[in-house]
Amino acid sequence: MFLLYLFSYSVAAFSVFRIRTCLLLFLISTFFYLEYLTDDSLKTAYIIKIRFKLYDYLYLILFQYEAAAYVLSLLMLHFHKQGNSPYWRYAFMACSLSLLIYTLHRTISQPFKVKSFAETMKVFDRFPLYEFSFEDALEPRLEMLCDFEDKSFFKREKSYSCFSWEYFRYKRSEWTFRVLLQHIPSLLPSVTLQRGKVHFRGRGFSTPEMQLIRTIGIERGYDQYKVRRKFYEIIYSKIIFNSLRNYHQDNTHYEIVHYRHYILWVYLQTVLTRIKGDPYQPLSKAFETSDIKNWSMEGLFIVCLGLSFKSVTERTIACYWDVIEKYGLEEAKIWQLYEEFPGKKLPGKTPPVKPNSM
Repeated sequence: MFLLYLFSYSVAAFSVFRIRTCLLLFLISTFFYLEYLTDDSLKTAYIIKIRFKLYDYLYLILFQYEAAAYVLSLLMLHFHKQGNSPYWRYAFMACSLSLLIYTLHRTISQPFKVKSFAETMKVFDRFPLYEFSFEDALEPRLEMLCDFEDKSFFKREKSYSCFSWEYFRYKRSEWTFRVLLQHIPSLLPSVTLQRGKVHFRGRGFSTPEMQLIRTIGIERGYDQYKVRRKFYEIIYSKIIFNSLRNYHQDNTHYEIVHYRHYILWVYLQTVLTRIKGDPYQPLSKAFETSDIKNWSMEGLFIVCLGLSFKSVTERTIACYWDVIEKYGLEEAKIWQLYEEFPGKKLPGKTPPVKPNSM
């Protein structure tokens, strides 16, 4: 990319071609370089739809390779060539060279960088679809996760981000005055009424798919470049999960009736949670067993709180009292498991409650 920038700018600066022609050639050459001539063989195998290739290209060229600054440098070069006043010609040339140097520097250093497609897809190699076997015991555990993170998850059959019609339609169905005071995840913070009191339940706009993608796909710049990260989540959750599903449909013929359950299965073995301020990644490390279907429901409640870096307190218990009631959880067991952790990991089977455990 460094050489492509330098070569196309030199061609424009020495008037070999017109500037707009140089820009067009640059866009065409970088598109084929990033999407077809790449060493990333998995990208060419999985991303076969042209619109997904365009999404991928536009994201990379704008957010990782700083093409906007390069276009501005060509625009300043154009003004330099068209200007009449020597003073303004020098000023425009200085601006053009500064923007070019900035672009080249950022292209090499890349303070915000996403992983290659092959690196991103490694998680699906570790937890392949053919190893996933849906069982009834998984259902309540996956549903509880969705009650914490995104209640629209199983309602969205064909979308994977908050930027979709299915997501919007689900949220719109909740927009009544009564529900507004209980759980609108889109509000920051959202409001819930439990135990006769109003509590605030902070929720973001990230779906579980978006959270998974940012966990496995961003190499650096995660905290410093939040806007770029959000665009990455929206764009690549669509690209990767659609491409992965299409790949299996066309090539492996695995049973994908429970594809959305499979996504959550991978999620639970990949993302980070915090319990008592300590990070656990993957969150399965907080349990005695990696077998999700045997996880204690009370232990999973604690882990799900930690996804948004919440602790077990009177306030969070009250805030998520609807979840406790829905799954028949025992509050005393939640407190017991939380107090014994990390000296004792979260159990595979819920232990009996000790007297006076709270």
